[in-house]
Amino acid sequence: MQQFYPLSFFEKLIQVDLPQMAHIQKQPDEELFTQLVTKVANEKNNILERIGRYLYELRKEKQVGWFIQHSQQHLVNLMNQLAAHLPADSLLQVHVPCLEYTWPNLYQVIYHNLGELLSYIEQKFERYLDIDCCVPASYQVKARLKFQQDIALLNEGLVVSGVDEQLQSIIGMPFLELSKGNHINSRLTYRQLHYLTEMNKRLFQLLDASGGSDHFPEKLHELLLFINFNSIHYFEYWRNMITTALTNHHTIREKLERLMYLQKEISQAVLKPALAFNTMRPLLQNKMQAWLAEEITYYKEVSTANGGAYLPDELIRWKGFKIQTIFSVPQLGHILKLLLDSGLYLNKNRSEVLEFFSYFFTSVKQDSVSPGSLRTNFYKDNAAVSRSVQDILMQLANLSHKGPGMVAFLVMNYLLQ
Repeated sequence: MQQFYPLSFFEKLIQVDLPQMAHIQKQPDEELFTQLVTKVANEKNNILERIGRYLYELRKEKQVGWFIQHSQQHLVNLMNQLAAHLPADSLLQVHVPCLEYTWPNLYQVIYHNLGELLSYIEQKFERYLDIDCCVPASYQVKARLKFQQDIALLNEGLVVSGVDEQLQSIIGMPFLELSKGNHINSRLTYRQLHYLTEMNKRLFQLLDASGGSDHFPEKLHELLLFINFNSIHYFEYWRNMITTALTNHHTIREKLERLMYLQKEISQAVLKPALAFNTMRPLLQNKMQAWLAEEITYYKEVSTANGGAYLPDELIRWKGFKIQTIFSVPQLGHILKLLLDSGLYLNKNRSEVLEFFSYFFTSVKQDSVSPGSLRTNFYKDNAAVSRSVQDILMQLANLSHKGPGMVAFLVMNYLLQ
C-alpha cells in the first residue's frame, strides 16, 4: 500500500514557503493571497476525502491508532507554529476577516483549515486520540476565558455554602494556573483539559443541587474524591482537617472509631473511572486509605502501651473537673465501703478507688478531699454515719419509679446486711 502523508503540503507551506514569501514581500498581494487561500481549502478537502478511505484500507487496529495519533500531534504542532504569529483573540474568531491581504490574515485562514481537520479526527476517531498530546493554542485560549468567568461564580457559591478560604483557593488553583503564561507556550494536554472541564461541570452541578445546605462541605469532599482530585495541596488540607477533628474525640477508643469509620467510607466510595487530576501521583483514595491505616496503627499501639489509658491531652480535659456532692467525707467513705464490700464495684485495688474519688469528688464542705482522710473514714465504723447513709439510701429508693417500697427494702437489705 502506498504511504499517505496527509499534512506534507501544510508542513512545507508553513515551515518553508511562507517564511520565504514573507521575507520577499512585506505583505501578500491579492493574487497571492487568493491563490494560497484556494490551495489551502482544496488541500483540506482532499485530505478529508482521502483519510477515511486510507484508514479503511489499513484495517489493522494498531496501524489506525498510530496514524490517528501521529496526525493529531502533527496538526497541533503546525497549528501552534501558526499561533505564534497571531494574537490570542484572533484564534477564536469563527469567520476570518479577508478585507486586508496580510500575512496574519493568511495565517489565520490556514489555522482554521487545520482546525477543521483536527475536529474531524477528534469526532470520528475519538478512541484513538493521544490524550497526553498538548491541545492547540485556540483550545487553551477558549478554556482560559471560560474558566476565568466561571471561577468568580464558583467562588461566590462556595462562600455561600460555607467553604473556607483555604479550600476555595485549593479548588480554584488549577483553573488559575491555566491563566498563567500565554497561548504559545502552554503545555495543557487533552487529558488535563478534559479533567478541568469535568471538574468545573461537577462543581456547578453540586452547587445547584446542594449549595447553601448544611451538608454541602461533606458533599464537596465526596465529589473531590469521586473525581480523584489528587492535588498535594488538597490532600494536606484533608489530612489537617481530619487531625483537627480528632481533637474533639477525647479517648483513644473514640479516635479509633472515627478513623475506622472514615476508612470504611473512603474504601467504599464510588470513583469516576480513568479520571485523575495528576496521573503521576497515586489515587486520592489510596493516599487517604494509607494515611488512615497509619493513624489507626499508631493509636492502637498507644492504646496497648498505655493499657487503654487516657492520653496526656485527654487528662488535660479533666483537669479541675470534679463531681460535686452533698456528702461529708465520712459519708463518702462509708458509701464506697458498702459498694465495694457488696460487690457492686468490682475493682480489686481499693486504694486506687479511694484515690480516684478523692481526686474527682468533692464533699459538702471541701472542694478537695484528702486521700488519707477518705481512707480513714472508709475503714472507720461510726453508727451516726451509718444511719445518715441509710437515710440517703432511703431517699434514693423513694425516688425510684418501680415500686419504691420494695426497692427500699431490697437496697437496704442488700447493702446493710
